[in-house]
Amino acid sequence: MDNVVLKIGDIIIDADSGEIGLLLHRYDVLEYTPMIWAWEILWTGPDSNESNRYQPYTEDGLVNMILSGTFEYIAAL
Repeated sequence: MDNVVLKIGDIIIDADSGEIGLLLHRYDVLEYTPMIWAWEILWTGPDSNESNRYQPYTEDGLVNMILSGTFEYIAAL
């Protein structure tokens, strides 16, 4: 799992809250070189509401959270 490659449709699960996130869209935060990639995530679960349902995360941050066990990762087929 050291080489996590995120893609649209992948699912992450927050190990603490149980919230489930769906990766929707990858984009370049700065639109300059070097590129800093981020993901728009749709969250669902008991703590999700209109104000926090869509949240961006940097790709590096997501991968680190997956590798550390903060998020469980389920790759889309």
